[in-house]
Amino acid sequence: MRLLTHNTLANNSGDAKDRGFPLRITVTKVRVEEGEIGAREIQFVRNMLPSLEWQALVKAAADMGIPTLPPQLTEDLANDPEFLKALYHVLMNVHLVEGLLTCPATGREFPVENEIPNMMLEEEECAPVRL
Repeated sequence: MRLLTHNTLANNSGDAKDRGFPLRITVTKVRVEEGEIGAREIQFVRNMLPSLEWQALVKAAADMGIPTLPPQLTEDLANDPEFLKALYHVLMNVHLVEGLLTCPATGREFPVENEIPNMMLEEEECAPVRL
């Protein structure tokens, strides 16, 4: 699971009541890819910046052993190609292979196996739906 994916996941159970984000990461195994990061990747990250929950990303990166993201995203950083390359690496090349995602509101644990988070809820955990 990439950190970009993690930045969008939440516990949507009825018990979490919109407080199921961000999920805490417990790492068992991480995989880091290496590769060229060019203009296309920089533009991708630049376009993603408004969608990122920055504080959640900083915490998740630290949980994954990358404590180097700045606490605040400044306009200067958002326009710095070298920073955007490094951010692309964090978002796309660092993978949680095995571990747990834990809801901050309920403590519910979601396993990650073979880089795939299992976010399935039991029926009794689902919020009632009105039609």
